[in-house]
Amino acid sequence: MPLVSVVIPCYNHQQFVQDSIQSVIDQTYQNIELIIIDDGSKDSSVEKIQQMIPACEQRFTRFEFRSRPNKGLSATLNEAIEWANGEYWSTCSSDDLYHKDKIRSQVYFFLNNCEFKFCITQSYVVDDLNVILDLQTAKYNFNIVDHITFEDVFLFKVHFPVTGMYKLKLLKFELKGFDVRLSAEDFDMNLRIALLTKIGVIEEKLYYYRSPEALGGGRKRMVMRVDVSESHLRTINKYKDHELYAEALQAWNNRRFIFFSPYLKTKKYAINGMLKSFNMISNAYFYRALFKLFLFWKA
Repeated sequence: MPLVSVVIPCYNHQQFVQDSIQSVIDQTYQNIELIIIDDGSKDSSVEKIQQMIPACEQRFTRFEFRSRPNKGLSATLNEAIEWANGEYWSTCSSDDLYHKDKIRSQVYFFLNNCEFKFCITQSYVVDDLNVILDLQTAKYNFNIVDHITFEDVFLFKVHFPVTGMYKLKLLKFELKGFDVRLSAEDFDMNLRIALLTKIGVIEEKLYYYRSPEALGGGRKRMVMRVDVSESHLRTINKYKDHELYAEALQAWNNRRFIFFSPYLKTKKYAINGMLKSFNMISNAYFYRALFKLFLFWKA
């Protein structure tokens, strides 16, 4: 029963964080340490977490909670890496939930596949009322199957769900943590993982990912952010000498055209992506984005 470090980085998720913590408490796997770091929340997240402390201290092999001014997600995750004692390391976003068997299934995978240092599971996508969204779930798990390669990630054919479990030594000593300069730290990390180790895949849905479309509740936010898109570009530019660099750049431009075309404030950004990805004009998504560019004017 190796020790597993679970990290919950929290920022302004007062309505979700207790359910997130409870989903870790409810794990069928027993030997867990839970580390919660509040990254300068401005709502009542800290008070909500403090209400859960007695249950956490009773349940976990080790429990730590820290609240401090905002440093950003990557810095928070790196702090948790240094703080962790487990053989394995995993995160749960403070607005997401674990399936009760997630940790048990991933530890079992590692114990039976010793050559792997990282594995992911599939995931459900839920709205703010925890209703499973079938269409979004199917899209989120697209191509999450065995034999994922660097090329798959680099060309945006696959985007890992946020379900990863790492061997802590891989994360701490080989990957040396997350790049604090990036707002899309996951894309950068996934590429570095794909260069270092095979990607283990458990084809079961063992995580509940909160839809960025914020359906079923009062929250509203864009599905994509420009800073995240630009972070993807900065990561791609780390591989200018790679044979797939030009193709990755075109895929990124096509991606920003597709995702940003419906929004009033980002249409110029989307048009720039369109002009640099005309070679993908045969793709059906290109025409859908073109349609949205002229007929959708979301705020």
